[in-house]
Amino acid sequence: MTGLGYFFGERPRFRHEFEQLRELSAVVEGADIPGPVYLASNFLLANGEIDCLLLMPRGMVVLDLKAYQGVVYGAEEGDWRVESPEGTVVPLKTNLFRQLRTHRFDLANRLLRIREAAFPQIEEKDLMKVGAWGYFKRGSTYPEGQIDRDRVKWFDIVTADTLVERLMLVDAGFTIGEHEMDAIVEALHLSPSDGLVPSANGPEQSAPAPSNGAPPLATSLETALVDRMDAIVARMEAIPQAIAGLARPGEVCTVPPSGPIPQGTEIPGGCTDAVGPDESEVPLAERIRAFVCERYAAPARHEGREEFEVTSGQVHREMGLSNRMPSVCGVLRGRRLEAACDIELLEEVRSVRVRENSATNRFVYRVKEEAIAGREKQ
Repeated sequence: MTGLGYFFGERPRFRHEFEQLRELSAVVEGADIPGPVYLASNFLLANGEIDCLLLMPRGMVVLDLKAYQGVVYGAEEGDWRVESPEGTVVPLKTNLFRQLRTHRFDLANRLLRIREAAFPQIEEKDLMKVGAWGYFKRGSTYPEGQIDRDRVKWFDIVTADTLVERLMLVDAGFTIGEHEMDAIVEALHLSPSDGLVPSANGPEQSAPAPSNGAPPLATSLETALVDRMDAIVARMEAIPQAIAGLARPGEVCTVPPSGPIPQGTEIPGGCTDAVGPDESEVPLAERIRAFVCERYAAPARHEGREEFEVTSGQVHREMGLSNRMPSVCGVLRGRRLEAACDIELLEEVRSVRVRENSATNRFVYRVKEEAIAGREKQ
C-alpha cells in the first residue's frame, strides 16, 4: 500500500473530474510505490488549472484528466481527437501536447522561486524534469509514432491500467523528502485534506474541512491572481517584440482569427513565423541565424549528434552584441532559423517567468534526420 497525502486548491468543477481522481487515487494507494506520495488536485497556475499533481521521492508528474475512452490521436501540432470503440470521433478542445507543456512550464517556474530556500541541492535544470501526462479512461490507447517519446521523455498518455507501471519508472535524477514536498504544497497555497474533495456538482453537500482550517477558495484565488499578474507582465514585455514582427512593406499577411490570446508560452508572430517574431532588424537577424547555423548546428551535424542546445546569453556574448537579447531570443525560437539550419526546436526552457527574453533561456534543437542521413552518405 502506498501512503498517500491529499491536498487541494478548489473543489472539482465537474463530476467526471472527481470520479477520475477517485479512480486514480485508488490505483496509486493500492500499489506499492515508494513513498511518501502527495496528491494535489484542482489548483490554478498562470495559464490554467492543474487537475492533478503527484509528488514522489523520485520526481513529479502533472496529470490532465480526460473523460474519454478510445484511441487517442494527436501530435505536437494540429488537433487532437478520440475515436470511441463505437467509431464516434470526439475532437478535443485544445492540443493536449501544448496544454501539458504549458502546465509543465508553469509548475517548474513556480518551483524555481523557492528552490534556493526549499531544496538548494536540486539543480535548476533538473526542476524542468517534470512529467506531464494525459490521463484517459480505462481501455484507451495512444498509437506509437505520433510523438517520439524517446525524445520527449516528459510526455505520455496513461490510463488506470498503465499509470502505476509508468510511475515506477519516474526518475528525475534527484530525491525529495516530505520536507521538500511540504514546501511545494505551501508554495502552491494548497490545503491538506483527509481525502479527495468531492465535486461541486456531485451529490455531496459539503467538502472535507481542510486540516489547517484555512479557506481554500481564498488562497487559491490569491495564487491565481499572482500568477495571472506575472503572465500579464510577460505579455506586456513581449509587445515591442510582437510589433517588430508585423508585416513590412510589400509583404502579404493573413489576418489571424479573432479570439482570446492562445494559452502557453507561444506568442503570435508576424507574417511567416508561427512561433514568434524573430527579428527587429533584418540584417541582425540574418547574422544571428548564420552564426547559429555555423557555430552550433553544423558541428552537431558533422559529429552525428541528433540534438544540441544553446542559451540566448551564450549567443549574445559570443557575437559581441549589446542590448540585443530580444532579437537573439526571437531568432532562436523562430521558424526561419529552423529552415536555415535544417533543425527543429524541441523545447525552450525559461528560468524566470516575467522575462520573455532572458539570457538564461535555453533552446534545445533536433538535427533533422534527413540532414544526418545526408551527412552519413558523404
